[in-house]
Amino acid sequence: MNWFYFHCVLAIVILVKDYNGTLEESLNRFEERIGIRTELPSDSTENVPPPYYINPREEKVDSTWILPDSLKRKNR
Repeated sequence: MNWFYFHCVLAIVILVKDYNGTLEESLNRFEERIGIRTELPSDSTENVPPPYYINPREEKVDSTWILPDSLKRKNR
């Protein structure tokens, strides 16, 4: 039962800190204290499109070859 109350109190603390705008600072300090803090990439890489992106709507794919003969449409 103690874990339930701990979870409820922790959730309320997170919601209040997020509402006040201090959650990010607290998490950054916690990460620095335990040694897992990482630096964010610069803002210049934020809106760069990935070079490997392939538009999924360029070609129509005919998937009728997967169906057995009894389920294929007959073209008239």
